[in-house]
Amino acid sequence: MLMETLGQLDPYLVGAVLLAVLALDGSPLIGAVLPGEAATAVAGTALTGPLEVAIAAAGGVIGCYLGATGGWLIGRRYGSRVRHNRAGRWIGEHRWARAERLATGTGSGPALAAACFLPVVNSLTPVLAGTLGMPYHRFIRWALAGSAVWVSAYLALGSAAGEFVRHNEHLMVPVAGCVAVVIAGLVVIGLRARANRRAEISEPVGSRIPETSSRPLR
Repeated sequence: MLMETLGQLDPYLVGAVLLAVLALDGSPLIGAVLPGEAATAVAGTALTGPLEVAIAAAGGVIGCYLGATGGWLIGRRYGSRVRHNRAGRWIGEHRWARAERLATGTGSGPALAAACFLPVVNSLTPVLAGTLGMPYHRFIRWALAGSAVWVSAYLALGSAAGEFVRHNEHLMVPVAGCVAVVIAGLVVIGLRARANRRAEISEPVGSRIPETSSRPLR
């Protein structure tokens, strides 16, 4: 029932809402908590054909353009103060460092385009690009290229998922159960890996006792 209601939405309305959401997603603070990927995929479930996907994608790319431009201007104007203020510390230094590597590393242009697929980091790279003095025309060219691929991919996946659900409603419960199990497993694996990594970092090097052979000396 819900999928049928979504399928009746005007694609221009979907594109307008997506434009607003992705423009906000480009803000460093809002982008850290706003699930832009999920919002784009859900928007895709309301689309029922390539033409509707293209219409909504145009709105999404415009939203990404506005968000990226705003982030670049913030970085240009306020520089590293954004990174080191209270909100920047809340986002996390490791995320800032990852975004900085993308903005300054070898092949930074393609890396900026690929950053669109990295949650949270995609809202930080525009700020760092402006802070580091990357020319706007070069930055926005790569940002738009990545945004176009990112928005189109998520909308197409959402549209395909919506069509599948509308034609196979009887599979909703088992599919949802399988997805929940997979997600739970990935979360557990990720938490254990993070805990092990933190334990290795916090363990002093000198505290490790070298293994000695239990065999008697001859």
